[in-house]
Amino acid sequence: MTDTPMTTPPAQGDGTLTSLAQLFSRPINGTQVQAIEIPLFQRDYAQGRKNEQARQVRERFIADLCAALDSDGKSLHLDFVFGDVVNKEDGGKQIPTLYPLDGQQRLTTLFLLHCYLAWHQPQSSASAQPWHAFQYATRPGARAFCQFLTQCRPRMDAQPVSAWLCDQANYLPTWKHDPTIQGMLVVLDALHRHYQDQPSELLHAAWLRLTDPVNPAIRFLLLPVAAQKLDNTLYVKMNSRGRPLTGFENFKADLEALLHKNPALLEADGAAVKAFSHKIDTDWADLFWPYRGDNHLIDEECVRYLRFLFEVRAWKQGLSVQTSLGDLSALSVLSKALLGNQASAAHDNLDWIARALDVWLTVQSAGLSGPQAIAPLFTSLFTRDTESIASTPLRIFNFRDFGDAPVGVNMFHACCRLYGTRPWSLAHTVLLYGVLHGLMQGTPLADMHHRLRILRNLIEASRSEIRADSTRNNMPALLAEVETIMAGGPLHAVETFNQVQVRNEQAKQALVGAHPTLHESVCQLEDHELLRGGLTVFDLSPAQDPRAFASRARQFFTLFKHPYHQVSAALLAKGHTGRSRQRSSGHRLTYIGAPRQRQAGLWENHWRIRYNEAIHPSAAALQGLLDDLAFGQTPQAVIDTFVQAPSTPKDWRYYIAKYEVMRGASLDFAGNYVLGPGPGYAICMPLSDSCDNRSNHHDAYLLALANEAGLPTSDIGNHGWPRCFPGHETNERHLILRRSGLKIRCVENGWALSDIPSEPALRNAFDTVASKYAIQDGLFAVPQTQGIDIEDRIILGAQLLHELIEAGL
Repeated sequence: MTDTPMTTPPAQGDGTLTSLAQLFSRPINGTQVQAIEIPLFQRDYAQGRKNEQARQVRERFIADLCAALDSDGKSLHLDFVFGDVVNKEDGGKQIPTLYPLDGQQRLTTLFLLHCYLAWHQPQSSASAQPWHAFQYATRPGARAFCQFLTQCRPRMDAQPVSAWLCDQANYLPTWKHDPTIQGMLVVLDALHRHYQDQPSELLHAAWLRLTDPVNPAIRFLLLPVAAQKLDNTLYVKMNSRGRPLTGFENFKADLEALLHKNPALLEADGAAVKAFSHKIDTDWADLFWPYRGDNHLIDEECVRYLRFLFEVRAWKQGLSVQTSLGDLSALSVLSKALLGNQASAAHDNLDWIARALDVWLTVQSAGLSGPQAIAPLFTSLFTRDTESIASTPLRIFNFRDFGDAPVGVNMFHACCRLYGTRPWSLAHTVLLYGVLHGLMQGTPLADMHHRLRILRNLIEASRSEIRADSTRNNMPALLAEVETIMAGGPLHAVETFNQVQVRNEQAKQALVGAHPTLHESVCQLEDHELLRGGLTVFDLSPAQDPRAFASRARQFFTLFKHPYHQVSAALLAKGHTGRSRQRSSGHRLTYIGAPRQRQAGLWENHWRIRYNEAIHPSAAALQGLLDDLAFGQTPQAVIDTFVQAPSTPKDWRYYIAKYEVMRGASLDFAGNYVLGPGPGYAICMPLSDSCDNRSNHHDAYLLALANEAGLPTSDIGNHGWPRCFPGHETNERHLILRRSGLKIRCVENGWALSDIPSEPALRNAFDTVASKYAIQDGLFAVPQTQGIDIEDRIILGAQLLHELIEAGL
C-alpha cells in the first residue's frame, strides 16, 4: 500500500531490472527463479482493504499500472523489491523460490493484473504460465486461492468478477474469512471496472506490453538479500517501507506526481513546481509543527489548512466544492481541478497556494517574525473579551463556536485544528480569508483593523447569505467582495453580503465622517453582544447632536445590565409593540423580548432591521428609554410611571409591563406572544414562535391570575400546569380548580366561569361568591370603556379566585 510508482528507473547497482513475467526467464544471482512465495512473516494483502485510505491508494496505483499499459503510455518503474532466492523442497524437487522481504503489495497486485488480462487472452486458458507459480505462505487459503485464479476463466460481463469467482463450486466457503483473499477480490473488481468497457484489441495490446520479453511496460528493481543472514536491525530498516503511509503522505505523493505530469505547469515555471515539492516537506512542515496534535504528527493540521486554501481558490474560480467529502478526498478532487492538466489557471493557482503558505513564514508582530509571530498577530487583531470597550483588538463573536479547542483567537491554529469540522463554519472561512488576503497584499495593520471590523459586521448580519449549498452558492461572490473590503474599496460594490447591513455600514461611515468623535461610541456599540455590528435600531443621521448619540450609546450598555424581562417591560412602557406578524385567525405574533440573559441571541436578532422595514419598529421606544435613563431614571421607574398613570390604557401592554410573570422570567419562553385582536385580552405564550399542536403553551392572563391570587399548584387541576395548553390560539383555555372542577377563562369583557359544580354544598358556596361579585350567566364583567378595561382585571380576578378557594371550590 505504501509503494510510490516511479516514472524513471532507479540505479541498478547489484540489482536486476525485471518485470514479473521476465523474473521467471532470467537468472538471479546465478539461479533461475521458478516460484514466488510471500513469506509467513509478511502481513495480509492490504491494497484491497475497504477503508478510504486504502481505496485512494488502490485507485491511484491501478490507474498508474493501467496507464503504463496504454499503447502510448510511459513505462512504469516500481522502485526496489528486496528478496532472497532460496531452494524450496517440493515433491522431492528443489524449486528456486523468491521470498520477497519488501514489495509484497506491488508483486501481488502485478500478479492479479496478469491474471485479469490473461483471462481475456484465448491462448492463456490452455497452457500454464511460469508466473502462475505465485504463492502465499501466510495462510493456506491464500495459497490455494492464487492457484484457483490461475486455473479459472471468469465470465467477463457487467457483474463484478468477484461475484463469478465466489459462485464457483471450487471457491471454498472459508475463504470469505481470509483478509488476503477478500482483498484480492476487491482489486480484481477494481481492474474489471477499469477494463470492462474496453475492446478486446486494447486488452490484447495491454497484455503484450505487460509481458513483453524485452521491453515490458511495468518493471521493478530486484535486489537480492540473503534472508538467513539478515539481522533484525537491517530487516526493520528495510521493511519500514512496509509501514503504511499516512493519508497525508499519500496525498503529497499524488500532488507531486500531479504537478510533474502537467507539462504546461512545468513549462511555465518548473522551478515553482520543484520549490513546492521541497517546501511541503521542509519550510511548510516546520510551519505546522507548533500546532501538531496529540499524535505528534502535523498531517491533519496541514491537510485542514490546505483544504481551506484549495476550497477558497476553487470557489474563487467558480469550481464545484464538495464540502461533505472527507479532507483527503476533497483535496484529491480539488488538486486535479486546480492543478491538473485540464486546469487552465494551474500556474496561478500553484503560485497563490504557495504564497498563502509562505505568508506565515514572514509575518511580523510583537517584535517577532515568522511562525512565532502568528499567535501575537491574531492577538493584536482579535479578542474574545466580552467586557472589552476598546475598538482594537476586534471582538469576534463566533469564536465561541470553537468550544473548548485551545486555539484562543489564533485563526490559523483554529483552521489547522477545526477546518471541515462542525465548529468551523463558512463564516470563519470568510473571516480568515479576509485576514489572509490582507496579509498577502501587505495591508498596514491600522487598515486591517478598520477593514476587518467592517467584514466582521457584514459576516454577523449575513447568516442567510453566507452559504455554499447546491441551491445557492454565494461563496465565489462573497470572497470577491472580501477582497474589495480588505482593499478599502467602496461599499456600494458589495452586493452579496446582507444589504441592510451594507447600508448600515454606509450610514455609520457618514455619521463618523460628520462627527469623528463618535468613532469610539460606534465601535463600542458594534462590539455589544446584542448588536454584533448592526446598529439599525439607532438614529445614525449625521444631522443629529453627537452628544445625544454618545449618551444613548452609553445608556444602551447600562440598560442591558438589568434583567432582560425588565427591559422588555420598560420598552412596552415607552410605546413598544414588538415586531408583529398577522395570523389568519386575526391574532398576531409579536416578539416583545426574551426574559433571560442566556437568550441574548433572540435579542440580537430582534435589533436587526428587516428588508421590508423602513424604520426599526423598536427604534422610537428604545431611544426614548435610553434618554430616560440618561436623566437618571431606572427601567423599573419607567415601568412604574407607565402602569400607575391614570391615562395608561389597561390593554395587553399594561398587563405585560405590570406583571412579571406574564414576561416569562421563570418559564421556558422565547419572548414571543400571540395576541388576541384589539386590546389583546387573549395571550398565548408559545414555547417558540407558534401556537399549534407541536407543543403546549402558556396563557399569560391565567398565569398572572393564579400568581396574583397566590394559588398553589396543588389547587390547580390542569395537568402539566402552567405550560399545559395545546392547539391553536383560538382554542379556549381554562384554569381548572382541582376540588370543584370549576373552570375560569379570560375573555374580552372579563372572566368567564364554566363547569359550575352541581353538588349541593359546592353549588351553594359558588352561588354565594357569585352573588357578591355580580356574576351573571357565568361572566364576571370587568368595568370597561370602549372595550378597554378601566380597572385591573388581574386584581379583580385574583380577588374572586381567592374567595372561590376560601369557599372550598
